[in-house]
Amino acid sequence: MDTGCDQLHATVDTDGIGTIVFDNPAKHNAMTGDMLAALGRVRQAFAADPEVRVVVVTGAGEKAFISGADIAQLGGGQITTPPPAASVAPSPTRGTLAIGKPVLAMIRGYCIGGGLMVALGADIRICSEDASFGIPAAKLGVGYPYEATSTLVSLVGPGQAAEILYTGRRIDAREAERIGLVNRVVATDALETSVYDMAREIARNAPLSHIAHQRSIHAAVSGRDDEQPGVDAAIQAAWASDDFKEGASAFMERRDPQFRGA
Repeated sequence: MDTGCDQLHATVDTDGIGTIVFDNPAKHNAMTGDMLAALGRVRQAFAADPEVRVVVVTGAGEKAFISGADIAQLGGGQITTPPPAASVAPSPTRGTLAIGKPVLAMIRGYCIGGGLMVALGADIRICSEDASFGIPAAKLGVGYPYEATSTLVSLVGPGQAAEILYTGRRIDAREAERIGLVNRVVATDALETSVYDMAREIARNAPLSHIAHQRSIHAAVSGRDDEQPGVDAAIQAAWASDDFKEGASAFMERRDPQFRGA
């Protein structure tokens, strides 16, 4: 698909997996304002496309997922915070990856600052052994966005979040796994296979179930009572769907279900 930015690419394969690639390898995939604007357009398109069941986000090359914001643009005020999730069609997800469908971050190399903010917007983070993570906001004199900080705290706890933010130091893949920042670490040469195998497994399951579960997870993390009606509606929609009938029939007939998202 045409993203309107030659440093951010988006594709959809025949398994219903959408892929977003940050492609600025000369600067370790550092984000520019144009890339963030393109990301807003892509997430809107993916949210509206019923053929997209799962999304994988990654960085081009072997050195970085996203190394952070382009410092020249950050200092010049061309990058402030990501486009608001409200600019996307109603969605249970938030932040830079507010797509309303399961999102997997495939992380190799540097995942720093704004890059980690993007990864925190994913539902699942899988990284290679050579990945490294950090938030150097305090070394730059800026404040890390609240939404990303809130997600960080929900994943690793306030003590670990404080250490990451206050020191600005980098942590390696195994420490990231130990504290819960990533779901799993895999061998570098197995990263792509591992991520896309999981993406295909998720894509075969019922889309309305994913919406209900995603809403439930986010509501549980946020603790906001005003999200409960949306959660309940999504759960009821799944139970009332044709997909539920198909899933039950497939189970009884011992065959693979064919879900349509309705």
